[in-house]
Amino acid sequence: MTPRYSVYHAPPADGVLYATGSKILGRCLRTGLPLSPPWPPGLAGLAPPHPAGAAVYGFHATLVAPFRTSATREVLEEDLAGLAARLRAVRLGALEPRILGRGFPALVPKTVNPALLDLERELVAAMSPRRLPPEPGDIAGREPLTARQRTLAGRWGYPRVLEEFQYHLTLGDSMAGRGRPAAGAPGPGFLDILAGCFPPGSLDDLVVDELCLCRQGGPGENFEIVSAFKLPPPAAGPPETAPPADDEPRG
Repeated sequence: MTPRYSVYHAPPADGVLYATGSKILGRCLRTGLPLSPPWPPGLAGLAPPHPAGAAVYGFHATLVAPFRTSATREVLEEDLAGLAARLRAVRLGALEPRILGRGFPALVPKTVNPALLDLERELVAAMSPRRLPPEPGDIAGREPLTARQRTLAGRWGYPRVLEEFQYHLTLGDSMAGRGRPAAGAPGPGFLDILAGCFPPGSLDDLVVDELCLCRQGGPGENFEIVSAFKLPPPAAGPPETAPPADDEPRG
């Protein structure tokens, strides 16, 4: 059975952002241990957004989507070590909860730092030679897609890369279609209550300063971080920013 690997960013392990997000999902990506979610009483009418699907991936943001490869873990680690040595960390600034795409709760940057898009492009292009072709159904299972997203999927193995990429820290599976708020129409105060799960200041200033190589041993098994590589500090000076992308999940 061929394992899958991915390149994720996970907030610092010793920070309250990572601790809270991991508890909401019910599992720690770094240790694999189950956690008790702090689902707030104000959302008692909704089931917690930590079903098995999201918990499999852990609290993370995707930089290179899961891929099958014939390369060994050691080769992938060598690749990432080289990338981490020449790339730079990226300051994201403040985060906010949003409902993405078909109803996925997530934390996203309030503004987009173009340096983050450059980082993602570098990683996707550099890791692509290690990727085996998608298996039948991999892309079909992500429909509906735009024509451009299908083209990207054919070239890069995943539809939401490059200009379709959006950094987001997933907080659960889709909330639509199961008596829950649909995308763009959360229940009254839902996002405020979700933001209230996170201690004051924990969403104020996030830096993408580490590349995490994650491994999934087989279908349905949990992803776990197998190695991590620190990035050099961000370039000096305030980052350029752009308006946030639309609400479609990107990876």
